[in-house]
Amino acid sequence: MRRFRIGATSFVYPAGWLANVERLRDRVEDVELLFFEPWAPCGLPDAREWAGLAAARRRGGLTYSVHTPLSASLASEDEARRRAGVAEVLRVIEHSRAVEPSAFVIHVYLGDGEGGPRPSDLAGFRARSARSLEALLASGVPAEQLCVEYLDYDLDLLWPVLEHFELPVALDVGHLLRDGRDLSAILRRYLPRARLIQWHGTEPGGRDHKSLAHVPAELRRALLAQLLDSGYSGVLTLEVFDAADFESSLALVHAGLAECRP
Repeated sequence: MRRFRIGATSFVYPAGWLANVERLRDRVEDVELLFFEPWAPCGLPDAREWAGLAAARRRGGLTYSVHTPLSASLASEDEARRRAGVAEVLRVIEHSRAVEPSAFVIHVYLGDGEGGPRPSDLAGFRARSARSLEALLASGVPAEQLCVEYLDYDLDLLWPVLEHFELPVALDVGHLLRDGRDLSAILRRYLPRARLIQWHGTEPGGRDHKSLAHVPAELRRALLAQLLDSGYSGVLTLEVFDAADFESSLALVHAGLAECRP
């Protein structure tokens, strides 16, 4: 029996957060509210939109996960930049309390963005990460809701910090497959700790966040079977940003689940 919720992003359609939620709420069980650039104009919903999002959740059958800013550098060696990153994330957390999210996704980069080199001072990296995470938790976010995303490095580098704060993870399966990572090994290690799984395909030219039609059928079936067999109870987010990609991905997930039924 499926225990996990199927979700979509807040930008499947070329419209705002609330307009997307209204169109998606009868199709999915969770919407990942994306706040990649909260400091930009229209970077956050206004009061009317927040109220509408809260009302949509209260009608039942819908939860929200929140993706915090990509620009936040929570382990930066530049102390001012690290503090600014914490402030960015906290601003989104505070604004989104009205919709009672079930999870917040955060990035902890090796440096100031994805693709950074392995820190020469691993203890320093962990200490900076811990200071940032401690500040976020001090805002009142329950530890079980603060999900550190598995990015472009072996998350074991951050494992002592995750263990210390008892934090869950978000697994971007789309990126792990794109980067040729050993998905089976990562799932064995981290699926028990995962609250969100973000899934999307990658086109032959390398463009990601596309339809699951670009994921080989055997991999789709294997992942869904593993989620079912493990009793995974988090969210499986179809992390695509286009209506056609969403429709085909949702259809493939439902078809795959039907195949997995005994």
